[in-house]
Amino acid sequence: MTNVIHWPHSLLPSQGKTTFRKRPTTNTGGMTLGGRELVTRTDLGFWRAVIPNIVLRRRDLRQEEAWNGIEVALQGQVGLVIVSVSHVTSRVQKLAKQARSYVPHADGTEFSDGTSYESEPAFVQLEEEAYLGATVLKLRGLQSGLRLSGIYFSYLHALYNTGPIIEAEGNVVRVPIFPAVRAKIPAGALLNVAEPSCLMKLASDSELDLNFGSSSFTRKSVHFVEAIDYWDEASAP
Repeated sequence: MTNVIHWPHSLLPSQGKTTFRKRPTTNTGGMTLGGRELVTRTDLGFWRAVIPNIVLRRRDLRQEEAWNGIEVALQGQVGLVIVSVSHVTSRVQKLAKQARSYVPHADGTEFSDGTSYESEPAFVQLEEEAYLGATVLKLRGLQSGLRLSGIYFSYLHALYNTGPIIEAEGNVVRVPIFPAVRAKIPAGALLNVAEPSCLMKLASDSELDLNFGSSSFTRKSVHFVEAIDYWDEASAP
């Protein structure tokens, strides 16, 4: 995965939570004798997201540089951007965030700005291999007492949300997920629950247009749509 940028939530703070919306794909099958439309769910579906009310200040050069750089990198709806579920949405995510630590690299070095590398403890693991298009997974909780229903997780920046538990045996649960698996996930893979992320594109070419007018700051909401075409190309034979 090349030429992908991470949306800088800390540098471009918003006055609301980043919201991810499920967009299931359904098929209609005519009308019943009682006059009701038959609707069936397909294994498709995708994410939409919005970062609301990003506060941008006219004289903040770091913000301006970042915004301009993102515009050039994405070129409207063409480029790929990783958007994180940065706010806490479940008890599992809260525990995982609290347990994160920041450590030097194995050779004792840090990033060029002096910050350390982020170390995330293992909380959730895939119990059995997940194949392309799967809509039910077996997950293992690696900490005691974890509830794995209704949580977000990601693997290689493909974002998923779990449904109600179908079956449970010890720390292993079988759950439906949305959306269908984007690419094969190997058994034993550790899943990102502390800050799950989604590979996305801008929802329109004008998403990053700004208009300060006479004000010293402006607010801008940015909309995204999941980069389905990337996963389609990645899974093509």
